[in-house]
Amino acid sequence: MVMTRRIGIIGGTFNPIHLGHLMIAEVAREEFQLEKVIFVPARIPPHKQHDVIQAEHRYAMAAAAVADNPYFEISDVEMKREGPSYTVDTIHYFREMYGDTASFYFIAGTDTIRDLPNWKYIDELLKHCHFIGAIRPDGSAVIDMTLDILGDVAKNKIHIMPVPEMKLSATYLRERLRHGQTVRYMLPKCVVDYIENNDIYRKE
Repeated sequence: MVMTRRIGIIGGTFNPIHLGHLMIAEVAREEFQLEKVIFVPARIPPHKQHDVIQAEHRYAMAAAAVADNPYFEISDVEMKREGPSYTVDTIHYFREMYGDTASFYFIAGTDTIRDLPNWKYIDELLKHCHFIGAIRPDGSAVIDMTLDILGDVAKNKIHIMPVPEMKLSATYLRERLRHGQTVRYMLPKCVVDYIENNDIYRKE
């Protein structure tokens, strides 16, 4: 009997990638027994066009941040894609790569899970992958609401994963960087070094 491989995928703008992203991916990897977690930075995120730095910088920071974890990988599949990055296309890409022996688990935060009913091709996505909802202590109501909207299929495909509370957001970190405030212990050191060396996120 062939065992199904469990592959985690965490997509996003990563503007910049921070310790919250890495922590959620690591907790999901352990709790859901994932073989690996693939980070997929979006070149043109469909819902976040404002205040997004160049894709090449975001990809380079993500690559540096995941390099020291043997269970983490990075993919440039969305970097090569013309136009907005839709998750359904990315899942199709990995299904072709790994074949029928793999199941995919898309790792997302509370806000993303809340927005799933508005996603393009969400019904198709639920057929082809699972979602891991990393919720804050007050986030279970959001998951329940999403499950009610999306119906029975979603109840078998959207999984709750409580995570330690870490009130970090890329927006908050960008503001600190622009005002010259410390981001030590909030971003991986390699990401801080990259930001300083490439002079990005400066105050406009």
